[in-house]
Amino acid sequence: MTGHTDLLSLDLIDQLPFTPAEYDGRLAACRAAMREREIDYLVLNSPENIYYLSGFITRGYYVFQALVVTHPSEPVLVVRRYEKVNVERLSYYGGAAIWQDTDVPAEVLAPTLSDLGTAGKTIGVDANSVFFPVSAYETLRTALPEAKFVNGSGAMGGRAIKSPQEIAYIRRAAEARNVGFKAAQQAAHPGRTENDVAAAFHHAAISAGSEYMAGPPYIVSGPRTALPHGTWAGRRIEKGDLVQVEGSANWRRYSASLMRTWSMGKPSDDIRRAADASEAALDAAIAAIRPGSTSGDVDAACRSAVARAGLSHAFVHRTGYSVGVGICPGWGEGAIMDLKEGDSRVLEPGMVFHIVPVLFPEPSASVGASALVVVTETGAEIISDYSRQLQAG
Repeated sequence: MTGHTDLLSLDLIDQLPFTPAEYDGRLAACRAAMREREIDYLVLNSPENIYYLSGFITRGYYVFQALVVTHPSEPVLVVRRYEKVNVERLSYYGGAAIWQDTDVPAEVLAPTLSDLGTAGKTIGVDANSVFFPVSAYETLRTALPEAKFVNGSGAMGGRAIKSPQEIAYIRRAAEARNVGFKAAQQAAHPGRTENDVAAAFHHAAISAGSEYMAGPPYIVSGPRTALPHGTWAGRRIEKGDLVQVEGSANWRRYSASLMRTWSMGKPSDDIRRAADASEAALDAAIAAIRPGSTSGDVDAACRSAVARAGLSHAFVHRTGYSVGVGICPGWGEGAIMDLKEGDSRVLEPGMVFHIVPVLFPEPSASVGASALVVVTETGAEIISDYSRQLQAG
């Protein structure tokens, strides 16, 4: 594993994370997807899509921002005046329309689109993004009555296939993540608290090079393990408890997530059976991954393993989801692609998935182990695996 000093020795300030050739290739792929969908202009609002195409990044995405993609000219950012320096120093594209704090942002975006010649054209909007509010859509519709609006989120489907550089960043993130998991496991003992585990994970992963995570780690113990997406709440860990951690580190905004469950003592027969079923399901899903297989094929392999253990009722969600660009509130790219029942989408080399067969065998418990895998030319490779040992100590 690369040492902490090496991970932090690179001077990354104001450097774009990818080469101009890679950004140009991403834009070309986006434009090709736009042509396929007969979209003349694409307005992207999610920070992940904006970062992917331009490199522009800010924690200020809680206010309105957009990237307008056209066919003949460079994309244009629409950002708050406070963020202008981030465009100048962090974005591959320098064109920007600026809105002041006294403006209605969509009322700045609308004339920007009009000046680009959108009358009578088709505008794709980031309709699947939580960062595209209804008020902005209504403002655009009113200001641009001659334009046709469609859901353009599908034009970013190319994000599912990662470049070698993207995969390298995910591997770096996984190294820091494993350091965080080791520290969390060492902190997870009777008498300690969930907060101790959270503090250990954060300190170790960040010291190992992780940037701010795309979401807080989910850390639960005892009966709280039955709470999906539960975070640390100060509970004191007791002998016999389960402690479950799902977390991710981040490198150049690329995530690497993982789940592990640890038993503070000998687990019950039911918990052991569920843990074994989760591992069998994980292995079955990984074995089913290869170019040409479908999302539904992988999901079916995972579910069949759970069913053979008689625990179908305990598996209540999809098998996995794409992982790549990770910006709060989540590290997953499920909106880009996931692994779920009946899904006919085909797997291709370079896709990266977090496979999470966590089971809920009892009303007050969940147990599971996960893996982060990249689709290769011949199958799947686990990225920086971590011990699946259930019993602590």
